[in-house]
Amino acid sequence: MPDTTPTDELSTVISRTGQALHVVGADDRAPWLFARCWMRACRYEAFGRDPADIDSALADFDALPRDFPGRAKLASVLVTSLVRSKTLLGSPRLTKAMALTDTADTDPSPLPDWPATSAALRANELLVAWQENRPGFSAHAALKDLERYAEIVGDTQPQATMVRSARLGLRHLDAAGKRNVRENEEVTREAHDLLNGLGPGSPVLDQGRVLALMQEFSTKVMRHDIEGAAEILGRLRDVADRMPPGDPLREHLEQAMNSTAPLLEMLSPGAGSAGQRRAEYVQQPTEAQFGIFETMANEPGLSDTERALRLTQLALAELAADTPQSVDDAVAHMTEVLTLASEHDPRRPSYLLHAGTAHLRRVEMSGGRRGLRTATELLEQALRSAASTTHGLWTTIAMPLAHAYRLAGRRELGRATALRGLRGHAWNVLLESSPDEMQATARYAADDALDTARWCLMDNDPEGAAVALDAGRGLILYATTETRDIAARLTASGETALAREWQQARRNHAAGEEPGELRRRVVGSLAGMPLTEDGSPVAAPGEGGTRLLDPPQLAETRAALRALGADALVYLVPGDERNGAAVVVPADAPASWTLLPQLNDAGIAAFEAFLSDAAQGAVGRDAPARDNGLRDARIKAPRALDGICEWAWNAAVGPLLERHLPLPEGRPARLVLIPVRELARVPWHAARTRSPDGGWRYAMEHAVFSYAPSARLLCASAWRGPVTLTGGGLVVGDPDPAGAARDLPAARLEALAVKDRFYPDARYVGRMPDGEPSPEGAGTREEVLRWLADLDGGPVLHLACHGIVEESTAAGDSSYLLLDGGAHLAAERLVRVLGEGPDREIALAVLAACSSGRSGRGLDEAFSLSTTLLAGRVRSVVSAKWSVPDAATSVLMFMFHHFLREGGMPPADALREAQLCMVGRRRPPEEMPKRLRGHFRTRDESDITSWAAFVHTGR
Repeated sequence: MPDTTPTDELSTVISRTGQALHVVGADDRAPWLFARCWMRACRYEAFGRDPADIDSALADFDALPRDFPGRAKLASVLVTSLVRSKTLLGSPRLTKAMALTDTADTDPSPLPDWPATSAALRANELLVAWQENRPGFSAHAALKDLERYAEIVGDTQPQATMVRSARLGLRHLDAAGKRNVRENEEVTREAHDLLNGLGPGSPVLDQGRVLALMQEFSTKVMRHDIEGAAEILGRLRDVADRMPPGDPLREHLEQAMNSTAPLLEMLSPGAGSAGQRRAEYVQQPTEAQFGIFETMANEPGLSDTERALRLTQLALAELAADTPQSVDDAVAHMTEVLTLASEHDPRRPSYLLHAGTAHLRRVEMSGGRRGLRTATELLEQALRSAASTTHGLWTTIAMPLAHAYRLAGRRELGRATALRGLRGHAWNVLLESSPDEMQATARYAADDALDTARWCLMDNDPEGAAVALDAGRGLILYATTETRDIAARLTASGETALAREWQQARRNHAAGEEPGELRRRVVGSLAGMPLTEDGSPVAAPGEGGTRLLDPPQLAETRAALRALGADALVYLVPGDERNGAAVVVPADAPASWTLLPQLNDAGIAAFEAFLSDAAQGAVGRDAPARDNGLRDARIKAPRALDGICEWAWNAAVGPLLERHLPLPEGRPARLVLIPVRELARVPWHAARTRSPDGGWRYAMEHAVFSYAPSARLLCASAWRGPVTLTGGGLVVGDPDPAGAARDLPAARLEALAVKDRFYPDARYVGRMPDGEPSPEGAGTREEVLRWLADLDGGPVLHLACHGIVEESTAAGDSSYLLLDGGAHLAAERLVRVLGEGPDREIALAVLAACSSGRSGRGLDEAFSLSTTLLAGRVRSVVSAKWSVPDAATSVLMFMFHHFLREGGMPPADALREAQLCMVGRRRPPEEMPKRLRGHFRTRDESDITSWAAFVHTGR
């Protein structure tokens, strides 16, 4: 006899059973059908999973009488075979499987694993119900059902993974629909955790891989990381190519990629008009892309839900084309979308937003008011659908709605709506799970805050402009100074039970947001203030870091100015190609503002080139610089810095001093500046103009300048009690960077002279003038960190060393000091050290290091070394905005401490006096050591690089 295999034998039995079916009578067919169905299912599962086998088995099952004994158990066998294969999830057989599940559930004595299998299938059915937007679907009920299914399944595999996958799929759809970055980040992590736990034989391995990549893709698009999203799309194509042709999951994935790729190509960092850019950041689509969108939207057989999604993609492409006809088409398509999307569709707020912005864009293009009411009503509906300022789309809806109100002449309502819209940014930042997510979310607040401020100025509302500007800056500062996740923040505030409740809600969350009441309690606890149902605060924010989330009212700002002895707070607001402005908040008068026509980005272009050169170490006549630049080149164009200082006088400082800030009798004005965006890099105190005798007239001759990251942080500095200067502290002088940067011989002279003359009880670490390590320490990172944590370490920190800034948008050492052995002491580390425990009571930190007042993440000081120290409750900080020369810096720093300690001046005044010495307006102290005096005598009084980078913040 020829050799036979089990497959051959089973096939023979199946064939003979089929032959028997042809000869038995109708009354006797059922047992034979039952047997053949069962054997085909066995062959399908055990030998190759031929689709023809399972299709034939299902046909046999359908032919069985409904009351045939054992039919329910046979249904469970068929479903279990499908579950153990890799062909059920995402395939058309799912509908049939659910019908079989209904039958199997009627068995009074099911097979042992059947309850787990049934629960897993029903969990997956919830995901399908969400995708198809079935009437009556409830996210809250789905959550409860998933909890119950998870209990039934327990650890049974692969059913437990199926339930977890279904839960994850629901979260993926929910987070994508709400465009909530925080939730997308969390789901991305959970998807990768799921994937990492799947074995090579798991029936949901491919689905898990696809879900993890799709979720990561969605998150990168929301972060506007287009390059990263394109890379993920390439990986998805590789996954699809490895799947067999005809695989339902492959077909689903290819369909998703075909719809996503052209939209991804359109995404760009630019922005359109106020009505247009709120829908998506897109660039002009090509004819080919239009064709793809139109083909996808008109594909036959689509469900209402899928057609609504594709029509929305087409409408966004039409809005991006930005022609009268394309915008008309976008309006028509979004109108159709709203007829397709049910009232309970979680994407409805997004659809209403896109429909409203399409109508709004048509109004803008027409120049009339026709359609403005419709646009406004749609955006109002979107805001009502979002319901609360805690909704992820709240601000995205509020800003175009505010614009619509303004077009209708309802300017006050428009301003109020925009200001309230910024509240949504605050809650989004507060509820992010990690520092990186907080920082990414906070960045989106800056443009909205600037838009709102400009609207306020157009309406002659400088107080509203000040509040708007500080709202955006406060979010950035909070995001950069908070390093803990939500649970840790709640626990630290004594809300341990609430932290556990939040963590449990996050674990159980499947669809929809966490319960609104819980979200309100969490936000209220984190912010130190309760919220109403719509997310409005009912009281002022509590003390602590979260006060940064709430801009101070101008009465508090004025009180802080008086406490600090300042005359006025001035926001410098950049224009684009047009006018900038200054918003002035005097200590004892109403706020005002002035138009500054030259205060735009055109004036700063050459200065940006200077900063780029300076960052590489080309910083003037007496290199080396106190950064890691290794070039010997001198700066080729010192006129860039001279030019920006002359521009700064003409564009802002001159008009402010001469027309809008009358100088007090007998003393210089005392001003606190908050320069916005790129203006944060300009040395406004060094602004200058020609005097009648042909010399230079400097702004610092007429005013004492201090700088502030935000009014909220200014108020925090004012309300903290002063710390008395003593002779104790820590002085760091040029630690050995182990080849990572140049030696700084003048920094050693400076540090030792400052320590010996002004702080005799301080500890000196680093290198001595001869290059040998100090007997008290080499200047390691651990030595500095220990001093920061030592409550009795003294009130002064002086760091004369290298400072490094690396442009970045992610967590890491973007701004740091270079200490012994090349170790980094980063702003992020300073936040953690100073933010923990009681107030360290440091009176003064002097960062005599390059770029120590500059951020590596954007232009508004976020994560600069100086800002993190100030937010960490250091009372005053002196830092540098760019790379500084070693010798000249040593002279400036000695004179600063002289005027501070022996002249009894406040830090801002002492820095001003030292800088006036550098330009020949004051005599240097006689006590200056000989070698430092030599550096002073060889300076060039016209060389602004030797002193202008240094600024004061704080008290």
